[in-house]
Amino acid sequence: MATIVPEEIDLNQLRRQLQGHFGELPPAGYVRGKTALRAAIVQILQCSELESEQLVDTLEARRMIRYEGEKRDAIDDLESFWQLAP
Repeated sequence: MATIVPEEIDLNQLRRQLQGHFGELPPAGYVRGKTALRAAIVQILQCSELESEQLVDTLEARRMIRYEGEKRDAIDDLESFWQLAP
């Protein structure tokens, strides 16, 4: 597993790779979807789970990916999806 340098990651390219990975069906549910995003980044970049978690958090903080539902729901709403498009 390669160590990545977060500052060297092209976040727009990573977002496009995530779009390609998930195709027409973006991840559903806040927790389950975020878990799927992290797993996809591990697969795409061959990085650690911690690094992928940091990248998902960065993408979300920069609003490059967004969850369309309510994050605070006690039960993961599988009818709400992550938006991976700009």
